[in-house]
Amino acid sequence: MKQITVIVLLAATICAACTKNSINDVSLNYSFNLLNPSAVLSTEATSGSPVTAGTNGSINWTGAVVNISQADFSASHAGTTTALTSTNLYSINPFKPDSLSGTVAIPSGVYENLRFKITMNESAVNPPAILSGTYIESSGTRIPVTVTLNSVISFVKEAQRIEVTSGKYIAKVTIELNALVKGLTAADFGQTTRTGPNNAIVVNYNTNRALYEKLKARFANTVSIKVSK
Repeated sequence: MKQITVIVLLAATICAACTKNSINDVSLNYSFNLLNPSAVLSTEATSGSPVTAGTNGSINWTGAVVNISQADFSASHAGTTTALTSTNLYSINPFKPDSLSGTVAIPSGVYENLRFKITMNESAVNPPAILSGTYIESSGTRIPVTVTLNSVISFVKEAQRIEVTSGKYIAKVTIELNALVKGLTAADFGQTTRTGPNNAIVVNYNTNRALYEKLKARFANTVSIKVSK
């Protein structure tokens, strides 16, 4: 099976102190956001720098769909591990500010060694990520681009200690699309097989495979997570 695994480790850890009498008085929502949809595409040293949309020699993403098969929160307290899971968070549009895709209820308290994991499974119906946009050559020629990442992805991010009080918190997942092309060159997009009357660049497991593998390898680096009230 083709597999991408995206494991996100939080910059600050959350772990709940759970007891038999714990009250789930904290609402934790997932919020998806997107930054830097337009980036320079030239040399390995400069590609990935954010630019104004429509700049010659750039890649401009204008549409995205993210499908998460499972989101797992795990944390430890006094030797006890607690796990929370949400499944089938589909059709997330990170271009829509603060797009909420789910909520979990947890007890307030001190959280340590929290692990937030996102799993995105290969699927013919709900592939992990579909991106659409335009590659603008240095000459100004505009070429449509569609990328379908259909493999399994997994991220992780950690923190040491944070105290959560009752109320509403947001785990903000930010996708910085400029990181998707860092280290690539204009040739990676320019020397691709073109499709249809508009010479579109279609990138998937079977078409323009070399570019697909490079984008797939960079996808995890586009994602960061921050929890705030």
